[in-house]
Amino acid sequence: MSDGPHNLECYYMGEIENGLNCTWTPGNHHTNTTIYTLKILWQNRKFPTSEELVNTTRTFYTIERRCLYISDNVTIWVEMRDRRSTVCQKTKSVTLIPEESERPKTPSDITHQRKDGQLKLMGDFSEELRYELNYTKAGTANWHVVNLTSSKTLQELDQLAAYEFRIRCKRISKVSFWSLWSTKYEVPPELIDKPLIRKTVSELLHEPGKRIVTVQWENPVNGTNEIVTGYKIRLARILANRSSNSKLFVTNNSECTFILSQARFKFEVQAYNSAGSSPASEIEIPPFNQMHLNNKINATPRGNDSILISWNSNTKERTNDYIVDWGPVIGNEICIKRSEKIKKGLQTYTLKGNFEPKQRYRIMLHRKSRKWKRVNNTETTIGMTDVYILEGTPRSAPSNITVTNISKTSAIIKWDHIPEDECQGFLQGYKIFCHLNKASIADTFIPISVNSSTAYYVLTGLRQNTVYAVQISGFTKAGEGSRSEAVSFATKEFDDGELQRIAVIVSIAIIGFVFLVTWSCLFLVRRTKKMFWPSIPNPGNSNAIQIIGRDSSLPHLDNELLNLKSNSPLMGTEEELESLHTIEEVTSALADYELEGNEQNNVTDQEPRNDLNDKPTVIQVTDYTTMENFRQIMPTITSNDTVVQANKSETECHDQQSDSFILSYMKQHVHQTSIQNAGDNPLGTLQNLDLIKVPQNPLSQQLLETNC
Repeated sequence: MSDGPHNLECYYMGEIENGLNCTWTPGNHHTNTTIYTLKILWQNRKFPTSEELVNTTRTFYTIERRCLYISDNVTIWVEMRDRRSTVCQKTKSVTLIPEESERPKTPSDITHQRKDGQLKLMGDFSEELRYELNYTKAGTANWHVVNLTSSKTLQELDQLAAYEFRIRCKRISKVSFWSLWSTKYEVPPELIDKPLIRKTVSELLHEPGKRIVTVQWENPVNGTNEIVTGYKIRLARILANRSSNSKLFVTNNSECTFILSQARFKFEVQAYNSAGSSPASEIEIPPFNQMHLNNKINATPRGNDSILISWNSNTKERTNDYIVDWGPVIGNEICIKRSEKIKKGLQTYTLKGNFEPKQRYRIMLHRKSRKWKRVNNTETTIGMTDVYILEGTPRSAPSNITVTNISKTSAIIKWDHIPEDECQGFLQGYKIFCHLNKASIADTFIPISVNSSTAYYVLTGLRQNTVYAVQISGFTKAGEGSRSEAVSFATKEFDDGELQRIAVIVSIAIIGFVFLVTWSCLFLVRRTKKMFWPSIPNPGNSNAIQIIGRDSSLPHLDNELLNLKSNSPLMGTEEELESLHTIEEVTSALADYELEGNEQNNVTDQEPRNDLNDKPTVIQVTDYTTMENFRQIMPTITSNDTVVQANKSETECHDQQSDSFILSYMKQHVHQTSIQNAGDNPLGTLQNLDLIKVPQNPLSQQLLETNC
């Protein structure tokens, strides 16, 4: 790069009458005091002269038309001289003819569109100019130069890459300069994917015949959200066999809401940016069958080729025109075949066409309140009805018949409705035929009729444990259709839970019977035992023992007996001693002794006899006599000690008898203990009983001394 001025250019734009514009680039030593001198040399003149035109600090100059010879060659250059320096620098000279030095205007207002790897430029292009394009990928400095053809299209670009480009032009028919480069245009990546429509919501308004439709969508790739400027939406009213009306909307949101009638519409959405638009994604908004609009219009068949419709047009709302859509019903949806416009003010209209018998047709009438070009919130459905030219009987019967909740006398029958295509007329209801499985048709019960909206029935009054068969058919105004295949079922002998209740009752009865038998057996056993094996009372719990223990002086004797029992090697345990029974000889001796004592008491005194009469004088001696007998006798003996004092001989005899009684009692205890503890020689033990010597009882000795 030169240190002085350079890049000198001289041209005119538009008309030469505006003068010749010369521009250059200043040098490195340019200051505010730099003076530029523009020199012109006309070479075709006989006397070439050099003219100096001075421009102080500016880097451009316009040569006026009066100073130009537009048909002659001219050489132009620029010199730079600084006042503080004697150095002179100049640009390269340019030679030109002024009238051929045109520079076209720089192209502007260029728009572009990307599609399928192509970049198409659009703007005010002239056929007299040749255009040159410079482009590069965004972020790089590798510029490519392309001469644009008449199509002004750039081919084979990367669809997912962003680009930058600029453009210039020049004259084709004559010599001219290239125009200046345009500003850089940025081209975003191409939108190659359709927006995804993910949800369509339709809600009814409070006003009949209108609905709110909300459509939502999203971009398929998250990375494309940054390069999407907005969305173009097109809503069209579909008219069969007629041109459809559409309206274009632009939005930045990913959803849109419309107020529409119950007719059929088409919705399209495209994402767009400065490079262009993506492919369109479209859906069809089907007609909405709002059944409560039935009977708002009337339809009357007029042969096989026409249907007369009528409606009430008295409304306060503004009405421009009416639209009627009609077509056959397939399944439960209308297939619109024709759409016709009806002028306002009419209340009847005749539909023309080839109508098939036994085919259902649906007619929808709409009111248009505004111009046809407007679609959103301009139409209301005012009526809907179905009609048959000629009705027939159903072609098929209800399907999927099942019998559930079977009990002894009832069952529930369920079935699927007859499809609309098979009814061939307005279905009025179903007939249910129930009969015994082996019965003939003549034995069939009276058929049961239900309305067409019912899909189940409860059979009652059936016999238990019986097999039945049911058939169902539909009927229209023309008559009954075909019956379904017979479905058999058997009623139960017992209802659910009845067997369990019976089992519980029987179990309770068996348990009660077993309890009664067991209780009766136990009662009989106790009575038998009490009768044949009476229980022996415990002597220690008797009243006599309680009295003896409290009033008698025999505790000393009891202690002696206990000492003797504990010292004897032949004696057993305390429990064994308490369970001893007296032998027959001892009890007999005790009885004799008591009788003799009573006789002596009767002889001595009358007063003691009265006391003795209050007590039992005779004790029954049995094999079960125990210690209680002995203790009952002892108070009698002690009470006679005041009576028997006179006769000493009798006292000695009494003493001997008392000692003999005590000895007999002790032998009884020893004998019983020996029997329980005897080993291999029980006889030897019994022989030793006579060898036992009982120590002198202090109580008996005291009695003897007193009596003597």
